[in-house]
Parts: sequence; structure tokens; C-alpha cells
Amino acid sequence: MENNEKIVLQKIDEMHDEIVKFLQQIIQIPSEVPPGKYRPISKFVAAKMKEFGIDTKVKRSNVIGEMGKDGGRSLIFNAHMDTVEVFDGWTNDPYSGEIIGNKIYGRGACDDKSCVAAEIFAAKALIDAGVELNGKLIITAVVNEEIAGIGGAEYIANDKIVKGDACLVGDGPRNNPMAYIGGTLQISFIIKGVRRHNMAYPDLNPPNRNQYSGTNAIHKMIPIINFLTNLQEELERTETKYPIAPGMPSKVGSVTITKMDGGVSHTSVPDSCTLHCLVNIIPEMDLETIKTKIITFTDEYKMKTPELDLLVQTPVFVEPLIADTNTEFAVSVKKAYTSIFNEERDFKLFISSTDAHHFKRNGIDTLVIGTLRGDNNYHAQDEFVYIEDVINATKIYALSALDYLK
Repeated sequence: MENNEKIVLQKIDEMHDEIVKFLQQIIQIPSEVPPGKYRPISKFVAAKMKEFGIDTKVKRSNVIGEMGKDGGRSLIFNAHMDTVEVFDGWTNDPYSGEIIGNKIYGRGACDDKSCVAAEIFAAKALIDAGVELNGKLIITAVVNEEIAGIGGAEYIANDKIVKGDACLVGDGPRNNPMAYIGGTLQISFIIKGVRRHNMAYPDLNPPNRNQYSGTNAIHKMIPIINFLTNLQEELERTETKYPIAPGMPSKVGSVTITKMDGGVSHTSVPDSCTLHCLVNIIPEMDLETIKTKIITFTDEYKMKTPELDLLVQTPVFVEPLIADTNTEFAVSVKKAYTSIFNEERDFKLFISSTDAHHFKRNGIDTLVIGTLRGDNNYHAQDEFVYIEDVINATKIYALSALDYLK
């Protein structure tokens, strides 16, 4: 291990309690989407970057810091400040940032405020170590990752608010760097029926119904559910060739019905039914083909069922990502893992989509790291992160930048 590496790692170890405290503080600032009220957390994060001497600006609640110099390579650190909703079932305050044993609890503790803390304090460690970067380091703490990065990473990458040769996204499993990321399609089906008394002959064929009969929107959703079930079986027949991350066992794509609403009472024909679904695919699959297959089915269903009032929405479409693992950037990231874990860690697959897609689509060499473990309860009640994983993520960010911008 080179001397600069030792100094940087020592600085991070010395900041252990400060990193933990900052993570607790940003957990205590709600940043759920919806509703997407980000001003308090953006202001707090920006103030911390400025405190560390990082040139900082805020664009549409996205915090962007810069350090280093022009003329060399440029590296982007990325993590997201937004979280999913709290939902119910928590056994403690979801905004407490409480430490229990070796864990920090709260919504966003793992996904993804841990990496916001890690990227900022990695930059601080480089500053405190007196490292002179031969290039520019850009630190981005973005919003709206949980709704496909719209107005967040998508905005700053597509509109060239930030530019870079490489990007290290913090939003993945802890043990290995991620070079292969799955694709995600979020799709909603909305059916309108006709509300009547439940004896008003819903969904019966003539002559067993008349102009006063109801139309059961929930019943009309059943063929769509059956189609999605068959699609799931189809996706399960193809396993990915890429090595999966430890604790993340899925080698296949999935179709998950995430929410369904419909009806008003047990005595009335339901006049509405909404079904939300998430399709995750492995990198080898083509998301556009799967989307077309779903739309083709619903179009044919509408043609066969003239009375069907069906609306299909696809608000999230994120294609898979396959990164080049032979670049100098990839070498730098792997070296960081070797330094921290005292063994080489290979690139793995993370099937969940991240903001990495937006940077890669804009010609930026992009890899993913993170703090996730299978037991972290992210997107569920009692979310937490292991403190050890936050510190290690900080070190991975810092050492990757140290080598890539040396």
C-alpha cells in the first residue's frame, strides 16, 4: 500500500464518529418521494460540502461539489438523497438515525444516505491528507433516484450540468464492485368499469345483462394478471451469465405486482381497478422487447373486449447496463477493494437499476459500489445500515479517486 493510501485511510478512520454523526443527521431530515420536498436536506448537504472547502452549487435540489483542477481526468462521485416512503410497521422512529449495536436505523440509512455520507467524507479525507489531484473530482448528491432519476441524475447528466470521464455510483451491494446492472420497467394498468348493485349482472354475456348492468373492473384485470404470471415464468427460463453479488441470489428477471386497488364495497360492482407492476430484467435481455410484448397484449385485449376501458402507463424505463471492466477506471476501483479487503474482489451483477444508467448513457465510464446487504430492510420497515459498511464505502470512494486521479 502506497503512503498516500495509508494517510487517506487513516484520515477516514479518524473521522469515524463524524461520518456516523453526519449520516444520523441526514437520516433525520425526511426526503421521501413522494412528496419530494428536498430543500432542507439539499441545504444541509450543501452546507457540509462548503464547510469542507468544496466548491458547491445546488441545481433543482441536486447538490454538486467540485474540487481538484482542470486539465486532467474528471471523476464523478454519485449518491442519492431521496428515499422511498416510510410506510408502516416500524418498531422505532424511522427518522431517528438511532444507533443500536453496530447498526444505524432509519429510512434511507442504507438506501442511499449512507453513500451520500461516504462520498462527501471521502472527499474530505483527500483534502485533509493534502492530496493534490491530477484532475477534477465532482461530488453529486442527487434527488429522485427512486422515480428513475427524473430531475436528478438524468437531468444533471443529460443537460451536461456535470461532465466526467468516469463515475462511481454509490447504490449497490457492499462486497464487490458492480459492473453489470439490470433493467427496470414500471408499468401501471388502469381499468374503469361501471358501478352498480352487485346483483346487476356484472360481466355476464347477453342476454343475461342489459343497459343497467355493471362492469366489474377487477374481473377485467384478471387476464392481465394471468399474462403477467406467464411473463414471469418466461423470464425465469433464462439465467444471467454474469456473476451475482453475494446475498443477492436472483439470476433471472422478475415480474412483481407491487400494488392493486379497486372497488368501494362488498355490495357494489367495482368501477375501478389499478394494478402497479415492476419488471426487472437481467442485462442480457432487451427491455424494449418486453415492453412491446406487454403493450401488444393489452392492445389485443382491448380489441377483443370493446367495452374495456383500459389505460396503460409506463413511467419508468431504465435499460440494463454492462460496463467495461478493462478500463483504467475499473482497475482503480478493483485496487481500492483489494486495499480494503486484502483480497481481489471481482465485478458482479446487481439486478436492480440505479442512477448509473444515466451517466453511462452519456458516455461516462460508470461502475457501482455500495453498502447494501440482504438483511438491511431497504424499501421495508426498520431499514438500517452496518456502520462498518459505511466506513468501507468511504474508503472505496477515496482510494478509487486517489488512484484514478493520481
